[in-house]
Amino acid sequence: MQGAHPFFTYTSEILAWRLGDPPGPDEAAAPAPDADAARAKARRILRAAGEKREIVLLGLGTGAVAAALAGELPVDKFLTVLCPDPENVRRLAQAGRLGWRTPDGPAQLVADTSRQALFCLPALAGFTPDTAIVVANPEPAPPGAREPLAWARRMLTESAPLPDGPDDADVSAQPGVTLAVLARPGEPGLSDFFAACAGLGERAVVLWDAADVPGEAALAEALDRPVRHLARPLANDFAAQRNALLAACPPGWVLSLDPDERPHPDMAAIVARLTRRPDLGGAFFPRLTLYPDPGHAKVGHGLWPDLQLRLLRNLSPARPRYVRPVHERLEGLSGRAALALGAPLGHLNRLLADDGAVTAKLAAYDAAGGIARHRLSRDYPALPLDFFAALAAKGPNARVLLPPPLW
Repeated sequence: MQGAHPFFTYTSEILAWRLGDPPGPDEAAAPAPDADAARAKARRILRAAGEKREIVLLGLGTGAVAAALAGELPVDKFLTVLCPDPENVRRLAQAGRLGWRTPDGPAQLVADTSRQALFCLPALAGFTPDTAIVVANPEPAPPGAREPLAWARRMLTESAPLPDGPDDADVSAQPGVTLAVLARPGEPGLSDFFAACAGLGERAVVLWDAADVPGEAALAEALDRPVRHLARPLANDFAAQRNALLAACPPGWVLSLDPDERPHPDMAAIVARLTRRPDLGGAFFPRLTLYPDPGHAKVGHGLWPDLQLRLLRNLSPARPRYVRPVHERLEGLSGRAALALGAPLGHLNRLLADDGAVTAKLAAYDAAGGIARHRLSRDYPALPLDFFAALAAKGPNARVLLPPPLW
């Protein structure tokens, strides 16, 4: 045995943790269809795969077609089943229908309620449409599973690696890039944040949540770049604060980072590569929320990959703007958005602040949004950071993709 497949490791962690209330005792797996019919459907899928090395099956259904495919799988092919319903996986496992799922076998299952995870995990592992076929499970899918599976299919089949440019060997220059930061006085880890961001961009703009620029502005000298400091009270409107920050940035590219985040070591090289593309309007980066310690990150149910649009082209007359006072979203990009899967942001919010500070921050989110929707928990699924490092390729060209529109 060579060790567990990353899809097995990921799904096992998701299944070990249940979100919300457990299902009622009367919930059971759907009846299995006729075995011969399932095998016939599986063989049709195998014929359609032709010379493709990998089959990606969208949806688990009753588990019958997946099991038949796993049983009929030639030695030169691999099967990946994507399932947005972990509860169904638990029911099928209890009914004994997932015997084909083994730690290091050629048939694997990715289960998560997050549609982003259903795409990003195979993409990080090296999925490419050139060597794989993506096919819907012919069994009926429940209504709640159709949208995330359709989204994952589009992302898998329509995303492409960012082509190399003639100047990509020069990974240090970041012409016209402004580092934009929202900060507040007394925020923990400010010194480490500015030190970690040294070398990002040609200049920086820092907007403080205060009536006046605080003395802590001196910490930004660690950036070793020209810095402009401004002050403006947040007033429970994160979109308005970010729009004010954008307005203070000169025209060009903006890299927006928060003080509880830490850039990946390849961030500068990837930003330099992306900003040379005239057809791009921005870029998403995954975010790893570290918890319960610096060596682990939350996963499952939207906790990962937590895609964040942090690089954007800020040009008149069609300047992008943030909307929604809480969990703000950027609209109006001037071009296509890339996805830098190999350069995740480290998110240290749960490590830098104690439970009281995190609870207060969530209460501020609820006040800004006008509805109570945030709850602090001590129990989350998590995986070692080494898990993600092993998936991602090394170097500045690590899994930078051009996907279709993400939203």
